[in-house]
Amino acid sequence: MVLLRTWVVLGDMAPWVLGGFGVAGLLSLWLNPQVIRTHFGGKRFGAILKAVGLGIPLPVCSCGVIPLGASLRKNGAGKGPTAAFLMSTPQTGVDSIAVTYGLLGGLFALFRPLAALVSGVACGWAVEIFNHDEPVKDAGTKPNLEENGRPWWQRVLHNGFIVLPRSVGGALVVGALVSATVMALVPEHYIAEHISSPLAQMALTLAFGIPVYICSTAAVPFTLGLLAAGLSPGAAMAFLIGGPGVSAATLLAVWRLMGLRSTLVYVTVLVACAIGFGLLINALVPTGWAPSGLRTMARHVHGAAGVPWRVHVQAALLLGVVAWAKWRR
Repeated sequence: MVLLRTWVVLGDMAPWVLGGFGVAGLLSLWLNPQVIRTHFGGKRFGAILKAVGLGIPLPVCSCGVIPLGASLRKNGAGKGPTAAFLMSTPQTGVDSIAVTYGLLGGLFALFRPLAALVSGVACGWAVEIFNHDEPVKDAGTKPNLEENGRPWWQRVLHNGFIVLPRSVGGALVVGALVSATVMALVPEHYIAEHISSPLAQMALTLAFGIPVYICSTAAVPFTLGLLAAGLSPGAAMAFLIGGPGVSAATLLAVWRLMGLRSTLVYVTVLVACAIGFGLLINALVPTGWAPSGLRTMARHVHGAAGVPWRVHVQAALLLGVVAWAKWRR
């Protein structure tokens, strides 16, 4: 039953994951690290907005964002824009937004990038207020938009269906397996029956999610399993913000790049935004709400007709793309 549910989760999210990979490949033509490093000059307020605006669509995880943040800081960005970029970028990306829409619905797909925007800007402002500094002098590096002479369509395919699946594909499969295991082994509404307070659920998910590494896309099927076990929608939203938004490696990097005070501000803003958006989601979601991914899975797993053939094809295609990206020479 666990393997069947894992297969169905992979099949249901495959179109959204593959579509997100394609869009991410297109974005890589413009939003690459070299270009990003050139957009943090000028007034600090504008630099913070640029950092968040450019970071949100990038499909970069909480560990992958560390070298980008370090490069920004080295090439002239102040602590505020650097903190804003480190906060907002790993929370979401075009691929994770697509998967969120497919499995959790439009409300979560809307509020994930909104939460990344609000928390990133708030973190940048807070760091500027409590730990203001002068930006490092720009090293004068100009972006090189050439990439080994490859035509644009090869770069799109390579970045979207080789580089990105190689980075997040394994985590996606593990996330689907964990989600299926939770749904198969944990009784329905188990969490709600044992931890009824929404705030307590949020605190629990943040205590688990903040120190653990999980990318924004792989967090979606994991969250689906928690919702099936009775986690409140608000606590699920808090996990989607806190889990991908920071990891132990990110905290160490922030501490090294910007000091202890900025690190404390970073964590405080993240927790406050996670709880705030969690409470907002709980207020907006009607009683008895269930994510679209759970309803679809119930039809596929327990339906009289069995799992549709297209789900098998989609799951096999997604696993094939991930395997090709990881093991191709």
